[in-house]
Formats: sequence, C-alpha cells, structure tokens
Amino acid sequence: MKRFNQKLRAKYGMPCPECQRLLPKAHPKILLPGHRCKMHRYTDPRPELTQADYDAVSGGDQ
Repeated sequence: MKRFNQKLRAKYGMPCPECQRLLPKAHPKILLPGHRCKMHRYTDPRPELTQADYDAVSGGDQ
C-alpha cells in the first residue's frame, strides 16, 4: 500500500504552491488532484483521479 501511494504521488502529485511561496526552504506537501493542504488550506483544483488512473499506477503489482 505504501509503495502504491508513492507511485501515485510520483505520477500525479503536485507540490502545494502555498507551501512553496510561504516556506521556500521547506519541502512542500505533495498534493493529489482534489486533495487539500492541511497547513495552508489550499485545495488542488484538478479533477479527481479516475479508476483508469489508479489502474495505470498499479500496473499489476498485486
């Protein structure tokens, strides 16, 4: 499960722009589409991932 989430964040993740702007020396939170940064209350405006997106990442690891 952990490896799946790492692959998902690597492929579809985006750094929080507020983290980058307000905390330039810190590592920004990586947001998936539609998720929210708990610290800055920024919500990623991209549409939610579809089942096809999840299937593309899993790629037969199971």
